[in-house]
Amino acid sequence: MNEKNLDPNNLAEIGRINETDLSDYNPLQEKIETLEARIKMLGDICSEINPYETIPDELKMRLLDFNIVGLDDPFKVTNTLLMLLEDTIDELHVLKPFDVESSPVKEIL
Repeated sequence: MNEKNLDPNNLAEIGRINETDLSDYNPLQEKIETLEARIKMLGDICSEINPYETIPDELKMRLLDFNIVGLDDPFKVTNTLLMLLEDTIDELHVLKPFDVESSPVKEIL
């Protein structure tokens, strides 16, 4: 058996690791940030994809990250991508309702 495993300093180090301060941890905020990052990535893909052209290999790899398969039909890929983006936005708005006042986009009526 390795002598380091019996060293009391190692046990103290294990105890120190278990004493992590989680008082500032907010799982809801983490989920909101994850959804916002996902929306940004999906939006970037939406701006790059052209349903009238073959999908470039680099973009195919990014689509596979979102489990979008069947990349033969760019129209189907575009529709799947838009539905995924809409679902992600809806999920975000459940956790963080849309605030008209702080939005940089203003609707013109």
